[in-house]
Amino acid sequence: MDTQLATTGTEIGILLNRLEAQLAEAFAICSHLAVASATFGSTAGVTPRIAQPVVQELGGAMAAIAQAQGHVIAAHRSAERIGKFVGFGDGLPKPDQAFFTGADTSHLSIVAAAA
Repeated sequence: MDTQLATTGTEIGILLNRLEAQLAEAFAICSHLAVASATFGSTAGVTPRIAQPVVQELGGAMAAIAQAQGHVIAAHRSAERIGKFVGFGDGLPKPDQAFFTGADTSHLSIVAAAA
């Protein structure tokens, strides 16, 4: 297989894994914020009616993140199909997480490298 193709395929895997991890972290942060907001409101003596919009907005953010996670999973599956089509990883076991650390992403766009 072409070395550049293998390198790019690996880096796509790295970026997809990073995106999946960051979305999972964002979802967890939103859930912690929702709990903290509800707890703070009741501790501060604020009526639930006043604190509820904060929790509702965070719930909307969590729903959007969950939807984004589904799209990223679908993109990951599609990328795997393309990889199999071009022979990347064909018949080989999927690499573990350690394989996806520290790749050279300098040839990718600024946006992708910042992800």
